[in-house]
Amino acid sequence: MNVLGTIGWDLNRFGIQFVASPRHADGLLITGPVTKAMELALKKTWDAVPEPKIVIAVGACAIAGGPFVGHAEVHNGAAAVVPVDLYIPGCPPHPLTILDGLLRLLDRLEEKRRTAAGS
Repeated sequence: MNVLGTIGWDLNRFGIQFVASPRHADGLLITGPVTKAMELALKKTWDAVPEPKIVIAVGACAIAGGPFVGHAEVHNGAAAVVPVDLYIPGCPPHPLTILDGLLRLLDRLEEKRRTAAGS
């Protein structure tokens, strides 16, 4: 994710930026396994993001638990705790895969907005 902010990728040109506070965010980006110890923190962070909000699970750990799948202390993916809108596969995913997923999600969201406005 960090490389997407560099001059070579320049994620900001697409209107996407990472912020530190969930109160200033449009969604959550989950990049690791969701453990039992982090479940409450994730729920509180989810609640702090204003509506409408999205969740993006990046990588095998966030999607299904990765090598920790089935462990008693790990949820098998972020979807067990919060609703996930976009899954970006990989271990770790290539920056181009992440960028592609984000841009496709933006197009999907834009389509929903156009459809809702036309109704």
